Parts: sequence; C-alpha cells; structure tokens
Amino acid sequence: MSKSHISIILASTLGLSVSLSAEVTPFGFLGAYYYQGLNNMPAFTSNNKSTQAAYSAIVGNLGVDIGLSNTLNFGLGLWGAFPVYQNYLYSNKGTPVGKKHYWQNYDVSDIYLKYDDKAVSVIAGRFDVGRFYLDNSKNTGKKGSSKGAQAYSGLDWLYGHIQGAAFNVNARNFGIWGLWMNSKLGVYGNQNRMSYEMAHFNTFSSYKNTHPGEVFMGGIDLDYDTFKFSPFLMYDTNYRWFNYQQRNAKTILSAGMKAVLSVQGSKGIDSNTTLRVLWQKYEINKQAQNSLILWIDEEVIISNIFKVGAGYIKTGKHRTLLYGHDNSRFYGYRGNGWYGTNPFSYYGNAGIWYIFGGIKPDSKLELDLLYAGGSYSELSVVAQFRIYGENNGTNVKIGGGFVSSRASLKDIENNGIDFNKRRNNIIAFVKASF
Repeated sequence: MSKSHISIILASTLGLSVSLSAEVTPFGFLGAYYYQGLNNMPAFTSNNKSTQAAYSAIVGNLGVDIGLSNTLNFGLGLWGAFPVYQNYLYSNKGTPVGKKHYWQNYDVSDIYLKYDDKAVSVIAGRFDVGRFYLDNSKNTGKKGSSKGAQAYSGLDWLYGHIQGAAFNVNARNFGIWGLWMNSKLGVYGNQNRMSYEMAHFNTFSSYKNTHPGEVFMGGIDLDYDTFKFSPFLMYDTNYRWFNYQQRNAKTILSAGMKAVLSVQGSKGIDSNTTLRVLWQKYEINKQAQNSLILWIDEEVIISNIFKVGAGYIKTGKHRTLLYGHDNSRFYGYRGNGWYGTNPFSYYGNAGIWYIFGGIKPDSKLELDLLYAGGSYSELSVVAQFRIYGENNGTNVKIGGGFVSSRASLKDIENNGIDFNKRRNNIIAFVKASF
C-alpha cells in the first residue's frame, strides 16, 4: 500500500473520530529487536570478512480502536519494521541478513469494522485474529472467569493479522466460531513466546503472491471450566506449496480438535493438560498425502507464579502444511528460510519430546526454560522484565535470551548450512505496549 493511500486513511480516521466524538483507544507496541548468531550461522561483514549472522530493527504496530457505539467499533493500525544494523549472507554486500527477515518495511495491519455485544462478535477487514478471539473482555461475563484472564478459544494453528472476516458466538458453555482468510500479514503471531512478533515482517500483498488461495476455518467450543473440547475444520482452496521435492500442493482439507483438562489443586498446584490432533489431506504430483499431528502438553502451575511441565509431538508419514503459526513453546524458529524453517516444521516421521519451566507470563519477571530432544533438539533460556506499568495495560518490558537448536531438515535446500550441527544465537529486545 502506497504512502499516499496510508495518509488518506489516517486523515479520514482522524476526521471520523472527531466528528463523532467517539471513544478512541490506542493499541499496539513499539520496540527494538536484536539478533546475534553465535555458531553455524555464517555471514559476511561489509569488508567481506567471515562472521556470524546479525541484525537489529525498530519494529512497531500502532493503531487506534474507535468506539462508534456500544457495540460497533472501527479500527486502524500500521505495522512497520526497519532494520538499523545487519551484515550479509553473501560476500560483496550480497543479500542483507535483515532483508531475509523484513522483506518489506510497512503495511496497513488493521482496518476493520467490528460488531460486539459480548454474545455475538463479527469483524471484517484487516485485523488480529488472535486478539479478536482471545480478547480479555470476552471472558469477563463467563462463569468462573475473572477480568484480565485470557478467554478460551478452540482456534489453533492460525494467529496474527489476517485479511478477511470472522465471527464468534458465545453462550454460557457453548460457542461457535468461524473465519475466512484471504491473505495474512507476514508476522509470526504466536502468543506464548516473548518478542516473537518482532522477528519477522512481510506485507499482505507479498503473502498473497505466494499463497493465492482462500482459507475457511470454523469450529465449536465446549467450555465447562475443568474440561474444554473444540473440534474444527479448515479448507484451503490453493496452498500452492513449492518445495523443491514436493510440487503443486493445492487444496488442503484439515480436521482437528483440542481438548483441555484443568484441575485446581488444594495446595496452590494447578494442572493444565492439553491434547491437540490435526489431520490433513492433500495431493502432491497427483499423489494423495495424509498427514497427522498428535500433541500432548502437560503444564503444572505452582502458587500461580511458577510453571513446569513436559510434552510430546508425533507426526505421521507426510508433512503438515501450515501458515507459520502454532502454539508450541519452541524459540528456535525465527523463520527466514535460510538457517532453517520451523525447527521440526511438522515434517513427516518426527517425534519430539520436551520439558520446560519458568515463571508465568503475567508476572513482573517472565522466564521460559526449555529443553527438547528427538527429531528436533533445542535448549532455550529467554526472559523479560516489566520495568514500567501493568501487564494488561500500558507497560515497558526489556528482555533477552539464548537459543541453541539442531534439526535434520533433509528435504529443504540447505544453502551450505549443516543442519546436523547446533545453531546458537542470542536475542535482546525492548518493547513498549499500549
């Protein structure tokens, strides 16, 4: 989208809010992100000296939500990412590292019209689908919930900003939801990993050029506090997968479910057990492919502060084709396609176990510790500290961490990278949220 179009949209929005004397609520974040490779991530300096890949960027998503009435809202937001330091993947300043992470610099991330009377919610345009379904306000009226607690949704495998429409119907213990996605913003909207959304950016139009299909997804939520169950269906009209060994995957039919068992203990020890199942059917070179993911995750919360747990992920014979989003706990995936894609990418015949610990996300100090083995190996330590504000309001957080990962990805072109060796890196970030 051109700068002139963006300026017109901004001016029109400002005029609309003033003329209607509407309630204007800002949202988003502004921050800085730094990435430094330590091992098996070769790059070049501007003087053609061998080094390890590094880049830093200023990243932000700034927007406003305008309340036109008690139930109708209009929103507008911009997302930008601007590298301020980077070295090069090739000699003679060939292909800046930051360019592989931030393909474009900005786009209109939010321009939506939303109706929400708490029982029925409908939204259309460009919007954050995760924020729409998991907005805290949707949980304030539910039995057993408290203000500020994250709402439950069966939506999995698709987060972040999309272009399309979505709806959500909530009853006391029953919900129906669905969405249509025409395109998506090239941002990793995984909600349970610190700074993840700052590591990569691309525009809606760039995504549509490589993924021309329409995605339809819908499901049912049964929520009885202790037990939650959510079956869903998803259909992609043209995925257009172009791996060099796997050509021309087009339509994809997916079916899956999520089941959650939450048990509150008597001595400040709570348990959350989550089972995810995802099945897909598609064709590659006129040969039918059936993929399957089985995923169990057990998390124990101690004194409502500390977390500890373990999980196991098993995939079937064929690869699962997804959209760069999941709800896993891995930090190894930074997604530039050069030093490896998703650490296990839900490739076929994979089995990964992991153990984790740390401090919960709503604490002043947040900490993620993880060790994984099997088809994919990772050791990660990432933390952030809230230096200003409240977790659910305006705040400033600073953080960083160390990530070491290894995976044998035999069916992607490795560009000279040895995926059997560990890839180590550190990250650092600061983020002001609104």
